[in-house]
Amino acid sequence: MLAVALVANLYVAASRYQKERHSKHVEITMDFVDFDALARSYGYNEEQFLVALRRAGLTSLALSEELGAGVGTTNANAVALSGAQLLNQSRLATLGNPVLSAMVRDGRVKANEVYLLVWNQSTYRRYVHDLPIRFGASAVRVINASNPWIVAIRTQPDFFATMGLGIPSEQFALARKLHLIVDPRVQNDERFGTPQIDAVFDSLLHRAKLGTMIFMGLSNQVVGYPDHVVDTGAAFKRTQLRFGAIEWYDKAQEQKGTERLASFIPGLTTRVQAISKTELDKLEPEVVIGRYLLGVRERNIRVVYLRPYTHLWENRSIEATNVEIVRRIAAGLRARGYTLGTATPVPAFRINPIVILIASLAVPAIFLLILEFFGIADRRLAFAIVGFDVVLVAFGYLVHHDMVARKLIALAGALLFPIAGALAVAPAFRGTLGGKPYVAGLRALVVGVGVALAGGLVVVGLLSTPLTMEEIDRFAGVKAILVVPPLAILGLYWFTPKLGGKLADPRAAFDAPVRVIQLLVIAVLAVAGFLLVIRSGNQPDVTPSAFELALRSNLTALFSVRPRFKEFLVGWPFLMLLPSLIPSDRRAWGWIFALAVGIGLSDVVDTFSHLHTPLGVSAIRVVLGVVAGVIFGAIAIALYERFRARRAPS
Repeated sequence: MLAVALVANLYVAASRYQKERHSKHVEITMDFVDFDALARSYGYNEEQFLVALRRAGLTSLALSEELGAGVGTTNANAVALSGAQLLNQSRLATLGNPVLSAMVRDGRVKANEVYLLVWNQSTYRRYVHDLPIRFGASAVRVINASNPWIVAIRTQPDFFATMGLGIPSEQFALARKLHLIVDPRVQNDERFGTPQIDAVFDSLLHRAKLGTMIFMGLSNQVVGYPDHVVDTGAAFKRTQLRFGAIEWYDKAQEQKGTERLASFIPGLTTRVQAISKTELDKLEPEVVIGRYLLGVRERNIRVVYLRPYTHLWENRSIEATNVEIVRRIAAGLRARGYTLGTATPVPAFRINPIVILIASLAVPAIFLLILEFFGIADRRLAFAIVGFDVVLVAFGYLVHHDMVARKLIALAGALLFPIAGALAVAPAFRGTLGGKPYVAGLRALVVGVGVALAGGLVVVGLLSTPLTMEEIDRFAGVKAILVVPPLAILGLYWFTPKLGGKLADPRAAFDAPVRVIQLLVIAVLAVAGFLLVIRSGNQPDVTPSAFELALRSNLTALFSVRPRFKEFLVGWPFLMLLPSLIPSDRRAWGWIFALAVGIGLSDVVDTFSHLHTPLGVSAIRVVLGVVAGVIFGAIAIALYERFRARRAPS
């Protein structure tokens, strides 16, 4: 049953790998608002600057809606005045515009209105189209239909300042002229219904080559939130635009409605990575470049969202610095097999429920094998465990919550397979594996890693969907995977004879005097365990130190994919050294080896539990970890044998 189930999981993994191969197009987009501010501040020619960026590899411009507060400041084609301002100005001097002057004279200027004076026809047309969408047709009226055009909106100035007024036409024209993709940025209005949502989407069509829509706004919401997210999903399907889900590290940063919207449009959702202006100001260009390349390769990022870098770099001008950053990101992406262009999300796919059901049988199978290892082999119990798995999967599909069932089963498998891996190398724990130390250590490593890899395959087989691969739907069991199996393996070591370390009298053992070195080891392990827990997961509670970040960066630069410290520095050296221990050392320190081996085996499963990481990257990471672990394990064996040779009586 385990073999058949693993074949089913392998089939899912192969299907997923094929989908990942079709998701290789990446956008490098520039925030136009920040770019425009930089160019104006330093007197750069925007068009020439963008041409240089495009030649370096820039594919897109992220064009944001004009906000009411920007009328008359960033937009020189119009000015917005409140009714109160017009009335007060008329008391001080005669208004220059005859239409406004006549309105004031006739008492038709109202304090509860905002008046737009427009000197550009395309801007006027945009306002006439977009203002009714946001304020309602009854609140907007055209007062003067010739240059200068005058539009009155019944609203308050502070509310008007926060409202989106559409994307300026001249920005679309600039993108078309320079052959750049447009990533439109629009903001939500909670009053939007289906007509308004459709009108917003339709206003973007045919104006330029569109890429990925990335929502904006202080409220940090997708369009349609909270009651019309389904309508927004329908608009995406109708227009075939892509939805850019912004990567976040703190739950408070998540854009509201993202998960629900993405669930309606699998295959149209892609991931966006951005660095805030505050953080960008503190980073070196090499760090910025490395972070984006890492995001694309290891976290399925397909939209690299840039903001201008405002510091000099290696005697370059600010303009040249930004061009060089784009050039290096583009070159790094091409070198890693990616193509620059419109972002390609993970294609929509669905695995047959029968295949998922068969794949899920790996979990009851490994559980039954663990029970049999301890002499528990009851036919009725076996039927009950397998039956529970089948019923759970079937019921999940029946009530349209199959992912809940699949996550529960995958979590159980992720906890059980590392334990099974430790039991598979039980002869190494008992000192009965035989063979030369290096060969025995390598055998133990291959067996343990092989079983743990089967656990990772089960997680991949059960949970690979477009939403998990885009990290919209997350696997919440990462911390448990890293903590529970090592502790369970330690418990099996102490309280069962299978791993050769059973305490003859647990009470007496715990009552025995504690040596100073044991206290030091326990203290170190406690701190390490605490750091392991708070540093685990996709959004760790504590960020790595500067030294560790530098070490990670160097390892990534050296190997392209960084092997994990918990494997090649902890788990694998201890596992390789285990068969070489003499009985007295095994009795004294075997429990530490049980913990270390458990951490390494759990980490293999945890690697594949990061479902947004491409399979190829996870596989390379494990292989590199094994290679490095073999090297460190061989060094550990050599040092141990030398130490024991010196301690041996002459």
